[in-house]
Amino acid sequence: MADILVVDDNATNRLLLATILEQEHHVIHEAEDGERALRFISAQRPHLVILDLNMPGMSGTELIKHMRHDPELAEIPIVLYTASPTTPSFEQFCEANAIAGVIPKPSEPEEVLRLVSSVLAMG
Repeated sequence: MADILVVDDNATNRLLLATILEQEHHVIHEAEDGERALRFISAQRPHLVILDLNMPGMSGTELIKHMRHDPELAEIPIVLYTASPTTPSFEQFCEANAIAGVIPKPSEPEEVLRLVSSVLAMG
């Protein structure tokens, strides 16, 4: 069981991930934008952040930069939840920012659970 923050501006996407992850008895927290997510992460230190990149206000990319530059938050694993196609520049971004994994939109529940379990086992 882990505390997981799901960050996505789409409520349906947050609900979908929460429903899947609660099957494994994880405690799910939600944020609809980067600002709210950063406040939560700074206060609560979740075990994992699952993050959409494209959001209004503070984007997922900006949130990642804040987390990776803060020694208190830098070690929290981040999994991206995105419909963006995988490109060489995307892969470079993931490597440069120590992204633990990518959940494509859409994804099968089993894929989500497998990736999350793997990331949590590494931490």
